[in-house]
Amino acid sequence: MTTKGLSVGQKIELTRYTGKLKEISGARTFVSQLLDQKEEGNLVIAMPMEGGKMVVFDVGDRYNMFFYTPAGLYYCIAQVSARYRSGALFMLEMECASEIEKFQRRQFFRLNCIVDVKYRRADAEEAMELGTIIDISGGGVRFNGGERYTAGDELFVEFFLTIGGKLEKFHMRVRVIASTPLPNRERLYENRVEFMDISEGDREAIVKYVFEEERRRRKRDSSMR
Repeated sequence: MTTKGLSVGQKIELTRYTGKLKEISGARTFVSQLLDQKEEGNLVIAMPMEGGKMVVFDVGDRYNMFFYTPAGLYYCIAQVSARYRSGALFMLEMECASEIEKFQRRQFFRLNCIVDVKYRRADAEEAMELGTIIDISGGGVRFNGGERYTAGDELFVEFFLTIGGKLEKFHMRVRVIASTPLPNRERLYENRVEFMDISEGDREAIVKYVFEEERRRRKRDSSMR
């Protein structure tokens, strides 16, 4: 018996992880089966099937994993950490990069974080203000700053993320979804913004950052138990 009510033999479905859960309904889906759970929390699954044929996954590939349980549908993000064969059975070892949770459809997986950001209105040549990103996803960011905006306002934001051991710079146009005062904080506002015209390369880089950081935190938390 594994955690979250999962058990050996249960059906699993997998789709390629892009950070966009809204794409799941039309995504290419692979079927597998839960075989075991390692002590460190990694899951062992059967090599996925498609159309009755085995599909070989590469080590390092990232997937959405969906578990069909008596209590409902559960979900996590996972990466192929190893693949091997035992007799006639081909298996994958999957390292979970997020908690196994009851599945709720969200457009993007969001990561809480503390990242410096510079921002200014897109229609004004004003000096950039300094704020703090408090969560990020492939769709946008939420940041605290000293300016309040109106929904629909367009801004430029600039920030840096460490991805694959390298510091990468992002400078992009965003649209304000909401801007609200922070309780008991004078002239400090929480701004939720979505990326506009973001390149697929930038979006993939941000999704990779979210994935890597979530994995790092899970490893850290496991080592502290």
